[in-house]
Amino acid sequence: MKSTFGRFALLAVLALVFPIADAGAQGVTSGSMSGIVNDPQGAPVPGATVVAEHVPSGSRYEAVSRADGRFTILGMRVGGPYTVTANLGGFQPKPVHEVVVNLGTATDLVLQLSNVAVSEEVTVTAQSSDVFSSARTGAATTVGRSALATLPTISDRINDFARLTPQYTGGPFGGAFAGADNRLNNITVDGSYFNNSFGLSGQPGDRTGVAPITMEAIEEIQVNVAPYDVRQGNFVGAGVNSVTRSGGNDFRGSAYYWFRDDSLVGTEAKGLPFNPGTFDFDKWGGWLSGPVIKDKLSFFLSFEDEEDIRPGTTFLANAGGQAAQGSTTRVLASDLNALSSFLNSSFQYDTGSYADYADETPARRYLAKLNYNLNDRNKISIRYNQLDSITDVLASTSSSLGFGARNGNTQALNFQNSNYQILEDIRSVIGEWNTVIGPNKANTLIAGYTYQDESRASRGELFPMVDILDAGTTYTTFGFEPFTPNNELRYKTFQLQDNFTWHRTTHAITFGASVERYESENVFFPGSQGVYTYNS
Repeated sequence: MKSTFGRFALLAVLALVFPIADAGAQGVTSGSMSGIVNDPQGAPVPGATVVAEHVPSGSRYEAVSRADGRFTILGMRVGGPYTVTANLGGFQPKPVHEVVVNLGTATDLVLQLSNVAVSEEVTVTAQSSDVFSSARTGAATTVGRSALATLPTISDRINDFARLTPQYTGGPFGGAFAGADNRLNNITVDGSYFNNSFGLSGQPGDRTGVAPITMEAIEEIQVNVAPYDVRQGNFVGAGVNSVTRSGGNDFRGSAYYWFRDDSLVGTEAKGLPFNPGTFDFDKWGGWLSGPVIKDKLSFFLSFEDEEDIRPGTTFLANAGGQAAQGSTTRVLASDLNALSSFLNSSFQYDTGSYADYADETPARRYLAKLNYNLNDRNKISIRYNQLDSITDVLASTSSSLGFGARNGNTQALNFQNSNYQILEDIRSVIGEWNTVIGPNKANTLIAGYTYQDESRASRGELFPMVDILDAGTTYTTFGFEPFTPNNELRYKTFQLQDNFTWHRTTHAITFGASVERYESENVFFPGSQGVYTYNS
């Protein structure tokens, strides 16, 4: 026990003396405010009490100006507006209104005291700068609530907004920055890891192509490419950090409905007919926030349900005598009908359709958050979010089991029940405790747990998979997809971190500790149902 404590103490001292980036560091969850308090002649004023009040929630933050008149308020709730006032006996304060605090940066202010009898109020609408800030730690782009609410988006996923950073390079799977693979990003929500940790995709939601958290529940997004903040790391591409919305002293809410279908797209391109297929997308949801105890305890709730239905395949069976071109295959409908009927009557196996069937991607999202102002120096928040989703996927075209090349061309056409489904279910809970210690110290303690299930499922029953060839290439496929039996993937992540920041006259020192425990359960038993190939 003594040895363990000694090693931990040594690490803490080294982190204080040599504040280098920790590969396991997390994202920041709050903003800060810094500035100087002057007297009427412009001279710095030490010992003044600076109070910043978050108007919507009544949350208060305090600091005392140092010997050079400068002050720093740490661990502040992102957004606003704030009203900031400096007070000192013998002077009249000048409140500053409409102050906004951004994620991971400092809002810089100059507060001036007055010796007149009547208070003069000052309204400021642009106090902070994403480009010039006393707490800026490298190339970063911030997207606030107003931009999230007004910018156009089709997917309503974080990539549509993170691409505003100049270093965004996109790529086939999106979300890539500075030329790096998107799996080399570190995504955090409220300071907690929120990645596709097993690495089969770049970020949560990619397995089924849906948003893991509705953008209606996001307050602000920040993309960091090369920060020198020790609290941010564990990435090569970019750190994509976001904070979720919180409640306030007023009840607020919204309800909405989105839809898209094939009637909204064109059917002709350069005079040539185009068939977009039949598709339908519907999404509805809403959010509600408000107080439980005014100025003390508030809540934010959101719910979203969506359904995406589109053609499973646009390839068609040949009615006989047709050319194998465009979307028409060489596979005769009469052959497929006879084969399906034979399997049903002889083995009671349902092959499913071979054309004109739909792929479905339903998704349902929940988020609940509580914010508790214990006092002016201690703020606690707890957030839970959940995603339930599943999507249809065409059968693998790999030849490592069977002959392969089962779809996506004019030579082969498989049955629907030979396709498979992928789950993406997420459960995540995180708690945060922000503490202000004295006039220039702050501590943030974060604990989080995330559970993710990306197992496979199927519409059809377990049955041997069979590739039937014609002229040496795949003609049709029926049976259970070869890589889906017992294909299970579940993993969970527990996180604990603590960051302590001490602001000195001209420097800020940050040190802390971060612990992550990752556990995965992966079952892969390809071909367990039996895989067969016939030449005809």
